[in-house]
Amino acid sequence: MIFSSNFLPCLAYMTAILEESEIKINVGEQYRKQSYRTRANILGPHQVETLTVPIQKAPNNEIIKEIKIDNRTNWQKPIFKTIENSYKKSPYFEYYEYLFQPLFNKHYNYLIDLNHKSLTICLEILKINKTICQAEFSYFENKNEFISFNAKSRVDFPDFYMSKEYFQNFGNKFEPNLSVIDLLFSKGPESVQILKSSKKLVI
Repeated sequence: MIFSSNFLPCLAYMTAILEESEIKINVGEQYRKQSYRTRANILGPHQVETLTVPIQKAPNNEIIKEIKIDNRTNWQKPIFKTIENSYKKSPYFEYYEYLFQPLFNKHYNYLIDLNHKSLTICLEILKINKTICQAEFSYFENKNEFISFNAKSRVDFPDFYMSKEYFQNFGNKFEPNLSVIDLLFSKGPESVQILKSSKKLVI
């Protein structure tokens, strides 16, 4: 499969990655607004919160590798504060916090660099040793390999994905397919097994 460059990817994305020997990221695709490329969903004290990376205004047909982050405001500090407020009491926040902090301390100019680093950190915590290959993949040559995830409808799952419930910090209702950091901070070393259990056979 060929993936988009996503920010702190959702659980369905990470489940799909487990099946791949090499993680292919298409940096030649057209940028889409209101997508997982700049967004990640986490569970806050009162509701699902959306973390959004601000980007500089770009033409409609701009490809993802040319998209620049808008660093005119200190957007990283409030995002990390939101993460901290949501997960500081979760079982594994103190174990992984130091790994995510550099993601929000360094200024990245390009979105693909930020997303690459966020994925690298998540893979490191999960102890998933896979090569990430960033390249421009031709749609016509690889049209059956592209996979995307619907940020506008979080529960619009791909056919292969079955949301596996786990204990979350807030509320009585399980919120499926959040950012992988929700799973990591909640379940720690058990996260990989939960991702594996979320893969269903497609007949």
